[in-house]
Amino acid sequence: MARCLVIVSRDQPELFQRLTSLYEQEEWIDILLDRRRGDPGIASASGPERRSSPSAQTDLRAHGYIAIPGLPAERL
Repeated sequence: MARCLVIVSRDQPELFQRLTSLYEQEEWIDILLDRRRGDPGIASASGPERRSSPSAQTDLRAHGYIAIPGLPAERL
């Protein structure tokens, strides 16, 4: 079964709490708080952020979250 991953910006703790409480009983959706540190788009000492994509960064900043639909269950 396909699942949906929602990543919420670290500066949106209220949104994270609300989404978590709304979807806590749903097995098809996972909600995570963005775990990256520092400014998005700035490479760390270990190299560029490999999990980053320009459109995802833009959406995360503009909307406070990104949704990635259609992930296979084994990826989450």
